Amino acid sequence: MKIHSSAIVDQKAQLGAEVEIGPFSIVGAGAVIGDKCVIQSHVIIEGSVHMGTGNFVGHGSVLGSTPQDLSFQPQITSRIEIGNSNVIREHCTIHRGVTEGSATVLGDGNFLMVGVHVGHDCQIGNGVVIVNNCLLAGHVRIDDRAFIGGGSRFHQGIRIGRSVMAEGRFSKNLPPFVIAAKNHVFGVNTLGLRRAGFSPGDRDEIKRAFKLLYTSELNTKQALEKAAEMEFGPVGREFFAFVAEAGKRGIVSYNADPEGED
Repeated sequence: MKIHSSAIVDQKAQLGAEVEIGPFSIVGAGAVIGDKCVIQSHVIIEGSVHMGTGNFVGHGSVLGSTPQDLSFQPQITSRIEIGNSNVIREHCTIHRGVTEGSATVLGDGNFLMVGVHVGHDCQIGNGVVIVNNCLLAGHVRIDDRAFIGGGSRFHQGIRIGRSVMAEGRFSKNLPPFVIAAKNHVFGVNTLGLRRAGFSPGDRDEIKRAFKLLYTSELNTKQALEKAAEMEFGPVGREFFAFVAEAGKRGIVSYNADPEGED
């Protein structure tokens, strides 16, 4: 281990092999830091924060602080769970869960760029990229391989499907595989799907599902009923299952012009 002489590490913290902790960082008693993690300078890790191996935490980040929720009680025991091989760049903040036993979760291989805020009880999957200065309110879920553009904002409790590319302010759920901006969806994330290894057949099926939901002039209920009568493979069924489970928050609407108003 390489722990700078100015760092403060509680004796109860659990550190794996080859961990590096930079100048003036503070690691609290509830921290469990896996092998080969790098914690740069002026990082604060407080509360119960468990991280796996090979993670990088940039200068000035704060992990595990209490949630920004007026109902939160200081005696509540909640936590943050971070997987393996994540990059968390400078000045990111990740808050722990708001209820007893709850957790904010970050999976594996994610890249959080400078100034990202992850609110309490968020669930981030694997291989997600979140660009600078994005704000995630509490209980936001982002599924695998989503790409979130800089400065985006997400309302509490919404879900972002896998392999989505999105930028802007969102207050409704985003189905998987789409491109979205300013609280509207305007197409299929074809390039992202190709890079993620989706076959031409799967990409065509996703386009077919997208057209049925968004450009067929059917409402959501009618599109779901029509989809149930049609033959869709796993990706098509995943797309419509997401829509069916969107709940009261609903899904973003269609706008062919991504430069249009919110």
